[in-house]
Amino acid sequence: MRVRNIAVQAVILILAAASIGIVANAFASRTRRLNLPGFWPNARRVPPREAETGVVRASGAPSVPPPAGAPEARTTPAPVTTTTTTAAPEIKKTAAEAAAAPQKPPVAATPLPSPTPPAPDISRFTAHPDKPYVEIAYDDAAALHAKGVLFLDARRTSVFEEGHITGARSFSVWESDIDDKVNALFNERSDPREQNLPIVIYCSGGACEDSHMLAQKLWGIQFNNVYVYKDGFPDWQKRGGAVRTGSQP
Repeated sequence: MRVRNIAVQAVILILAAASIGIVANAFASRTRRLNLPGFWPNARRVPPREAETGVVRASGAPSVPPPAGAPEARTTPAPVTTTTTTAAPEIKKTAAEAAAAPQKPPVAATPLPSPTPPAPDISRFTAHPDKPYVEIAYDDAAALHAKGVLFLDARRTSVFEEGHITGARSFSVWESDIDDKVNALFNERSDPREQNLPIVIYCSGGACEDSHMLAQKLWGIQFNNVYVYKDGFPDWQKRGGAVRTGSQP
């Protein structure tokens, strides 16, 4: 009996609490109100379907349906303005006008200056009193010739006149006046400093020993800086060295 009373009281309390909750929910604000199960007042309300009336809405603007019975709003596309650029008319000249027009003279290219070759260095050709002569090749002979060093031609005078190195003197060792020429050269360079100046002697090259014989004579009278161009006049001529004919140096 007692258990039954407790159950009846519990049911009464539950019903009272539910009634109070329903009343309180009815008077609650919209944001705090709870929808009761099965209570959806807008569940059956369907918004009117938009007819395809060609209404153009701006991007991002909310869609507002037109009022009932109002005529459909249509948007008129904005006119497109096309700007046309007119090209300048091409001016064509006839052949006669082109020929009559003054022609500008072509601009001549300014030639670049040729590089100046460095001056030959003959400082290494120093006196060698312990040797009657030192043999040299074309490059050394050309460097000494460019510096104005004395050249002596030991070939016969007749061969000398047919062609010799420009500036060279005829000092043929096989002719009777060779000693006179050697003594005259010594008188020109009697100063020991002048006797140490370079002298180049040449003959016909190859097996020719005339230049070596003349070098021995000059060394015997204190000329201590004598060089023998071993390949001689044929090599000089083949390499395009300056050549002169006649009896003059």
